[in-house]
Amino acid sequence: MMTLAEAVPVEDVLITSVAVIVGGILITVLLSAFSASAKRRQDFLETVARRVKGTSLPRSFSTLPRIDFLLAGWKASVEFFAGGDDTSPYTRVFVQLQGRSPGTFHLIPEGFAQSFLKMFGAQDLSCGDLSFDDEYVIKATPESLAARVFRPEQRARVIASVRRLQGMSRPTLSVTRDELSVKVAQNLSEVEAVMLLVRTAEEFLGYLIPPAPTPGVALGEVLVAPAGTCPVCGTKMDDLVVRCDSCRTPHHEECWRYVGRCSTYACKGTRAVA
Repeated sequence: MMTLAEAVPVEDVLITSVAVIVGGILITVLLSAFSASAKRRQDFLETVARRVKGTSLPRSFSTLPRIDFLLAGWKASVEFFAGGDDTSPYTRVFVQLQGRSPGTFHLIPEGFAQSFLKMFGAQDLSCGDLSFDDEYVIKATPESLAARVFRPEQRARVIASVRRLQGMSRPTLSVTRDELSVKVAQNLSEVEAVMLLVRTAEEFLGYLIPPAPTPGVALGEVLVAPAGTCPVCGTKMDDLVVRCDSCRTPHHEECWRYVGRCSTYACKGTRAVA
């Protein structure tokens, strides 16, 4: 009867043993590299969290890694996505507006898709700066919100807030009634780059949403001169003006219809009169 040693050549046994050893070493190296990479990423998240005075939350089964913090008194988060087979990576700062936004507002880098849409009548508003208008598509509802954001006295600051992100991949800014989002199409790994997103988000809060009155301030009837400004969009109210039936605050009719109620802090008026 043939023994096992006689059945398997010594060379094959040696090759198999070497392969097992090399495989074990490779696995050890890969696990060590993965562990080091995970630690660097966690250190990065914790460093960002300290900079914004927030809390770092690791990835879970249902959530992406993120940092929760307060931005100018609003609940905010930084979210990181490494990308997938059919999805690009991204990093975004988003702020919970709790229905306080005066409208919707979007800034999208100019490109073939936006140019194609513009040819067929898609909205692209002008900010009054020709070079910026060539670089970005501006969309807003009501349209007067764009005029408020890019009003002459702060237009240069708004443009600077957007352009500081130009070195990143496809920076976009989006505002809905409930959220402000500043997003780039890359999984950022540098603290200062993330802080640029945070800074732009904070500045746009100021451009879009006026600060709330100090608690305890009494409300009275609002008297507005003929050339006053709408509390929603911040532009002049020369015509098409309605007033809140409760506190008499004037609004553009278009802005009232969009908000659906009085924009005065603590007023619960829902009926407008001419």
